[in-house]
Amino acid sequence: MDININALTKLNLQQKLLVLGIILILILLLDLYVWPGYLAERNTYSGLQEQERSVQAKVLETQAIADHKEEFQNELDKLSEQLKEALTKLPNNPDVDKYLVTLNTLSKTTELNVVQIEPKAEVVKGFYAEIPVQIHLTGTYSDIAMFLYKLAELQRIVNVSDLNLKVMQQTSTGKTMLDAAFLTKIFRFVESSSPAGVKTGGKK
Repeated sequence: MDININALTKLNLQQKLLVLGIILILILLLDLYVWPGYLAERNTYSGLQEQERSVQAKVLETQAIADHKEEFQNELDKLSEQLKEALTKLPNNPDVDKYLVTLNTLSKTTELNVVQIEPKAEVVKGFYAEIPVQIHLTGTYSDIAMFLYKLAELQRIVNVSDLNLKVMQQTSTGKTMLDAAFLTKIFRFVESSSPAGVKTGGKK
């Protein structure tokens, strides 16, 4: 509908006020009903757009994980193997008795004479504990060296210190017999609940 401005100017004051009132009512109705509805629809639309972006991001993330699933699994397997190897070298259980059996077995295979194998008290040092074992052997230099070499080849960590060698005698075959005393230390992993620096009783 065309609005004739000239026609409006010819209206008397009462008619102009009536037209102005109608316009104000239309503006009020627009403000009360149409505009809030538009804002609500716009907010709803914006919310749906945000949800769509979130869903798309999750889809892409899931797709990326699916695409690299085999790679992730391989990394997980490697970490599991590394953990097993670490626990072998630093076990939760010290297995002192098993270590003592190993020492006796090694001494027999190298033809050494065992004078003394004495476990000492365990000492906790933070996340690990050390179990000292004093060893006293007699035999030739090569047998003692082979014994120490086989100790180093064990799966678990074995530390050797305080090595003291003394010449005893020479055999009829010309071999020099040595007296060897040294300290070995084996280790175990300590749970975080164990206080550091606490000594626990060991096998005598």
